[in-house]
Amino acid sequence: MNDHHRLHLVCGPVGAGKTSYSYQLAEQSNGVVFSIDQWMAKLFQPDLNPEVDLKTMNPSWFSDRVDRCESMIYETSSHILSAGGVVILDLGFIRQARRDTAYAFASNQNVQARLHYVMAEQAVRQKRVEHRNAERGQTYAVAITPAMFAFAESMFQAPNEQELASATVVRT
Repeated sequence: MNDHHRLHLVCGPVGAGKTSYSYQLAEQSNGVVFSIDQWMAKLFQPDLNPEVDLKTMNPSWFSDRVDRCESMIYETSSHILSAGGVVILDLGFIRQARRDTAYAFASNQNVQARLHYVMAEQAVRQKRVEHRNAERGQTYAVAITPAMFAFAESMFQAPNEQELASATVVRT
């Protein structure tokens, strides 16, 4: 583990193994994992109408809450980094703009960020999601329906060549 990388950004499509990888990375680095799925599940899932699905959801409702969670995650991460700690951000980073925000945060904190791109074939990821939904084990936070999986697939923006030049690429 490279000591000068104290901020780790774990990126990848749904079902790639980002959360499992994040916890492995935390064990290796004595770091703290912030997983957006866990925050959203604990803070906001109880408020979600069970009748809501992808066709009836209000995207701004979710987006606003993700933004609030990320704001608190970055604030808490700032304190951990200031104290010399290691932070692993398991925020999905499926959109380039979210990664750009994380890179700007790293710059403002005067730390180097390390991108970890976790990837797997789509069929493998779909099976993992089905298994995770059924098992509800350690990395389970919320059930991912086939429609949610397809929506996330359509939104995913893979890291560009510049990002990948210094990234750790993990095939699971």
